[in-house]
Amino acid sequence: MLKGIDVSTPIIFAAEFEDGNKGTFKYNIITGEYEKISDYIFQELSYSDDYEKIIGVIWEDRFQGIAELDMRDNTFTPIIDMSNLNVLVKSKGLDEIKYDGPGVVHLNVPRYYNDGYTCYWGNNSGDIIYIKKENNKWKVDIVNSSRFQGYTYFIKKEEDLLFLETEKRLFSKKIGRGTIIEKKIGSSEEKGILDIDLKDAAYPSGLMDMPVDMSKITYYEEPEIYIYDLNTEKKKHLTNQYLFNQKIMELKFSPDGKYMLYTVGDNPFFGGGFYRRTFYLVDIESGNKTKLVKWKTGDMFYGIDW
Repeated sequence: MLKGIDVSTPIIFAAEFEDGNKGTFKYNIITGEYEKISDYIFQELSYSDDYEKIIGVIWEDRFQGIAELDMRDNTFTPIIDMSNLNVLVKSKGLDEIKYDGPGVVHLNVPRYYNDGYTCYWGNNSGDIIYIKKENNKWKVDIVNSSRFQGYTYFIKKEEDLLFLETEKRLFSKKIGRGTIIEKKIGSSEEKGILDIDLKDAAYPSGLMDMPVDMSKITYYEEPEIYIYDLNTEKKKHLTNQYLFNQKIMELKFSPDGKYMLYTVGDNPFFGGGFYRRTFYLVDIESGNKTKLVKWKTGDMFYGIDW
């Protein structure tokens, strides 16, 4: 299955390994080798549309805020730090975020958007901010505000359509359910697309992904991974993944939309705060699945994209 796969765009992840090696790395599916591209941990990282850069949250003593890494030459560039972000958001009525040491970030799911950047402001938040520079000065807008927690989101830029994975329940009143919602930026009207069970969303970045053309949604409903086609409004079963003391951690379409990467986390200590990752790859057309790698117990991951 791996012979014909395109590895020109590598899987990128941020991690702190058991042996003390930490930073941001690119991973070659075919060889299984990984290479450090930054000694900064880009938490909740994501690619730019052209796959030439990645954006992420840096939450370290030396820098706190949003930064990017140029994949062509591994150049690190700070975008905006927390002191400037706090000034911007306070003017919009949002609470200030204070740095409390390396570890859990308080910004979630940073993404490139038009000529600026978006992210969730604060943990357990439904507020998505949009920051950009105008006349060399930073400006902030709120593109979504909700009292319900959001897990992840995608924006179809041509139509300003916002897709949200959220704990808000539009269909079901059952405990643990949520809804994948579509809405126009600037509008209060919401269209419920899918009723989903969010109890396995271990991280704020959620369990949903969309391909480059934003025509489909992948999501997990134990024990199955599905792909939902937004045009036909039909879902396709991709593969099964049964869990015992485990969680599905990430779902990622390949850049060409032919494969799916998903990761499973084993919690080695009941109630522990980190998960031992296993990477799986699925051929979307055939449903064939292979295990790529099982990482060591002490290896901690902070963000993955492909």
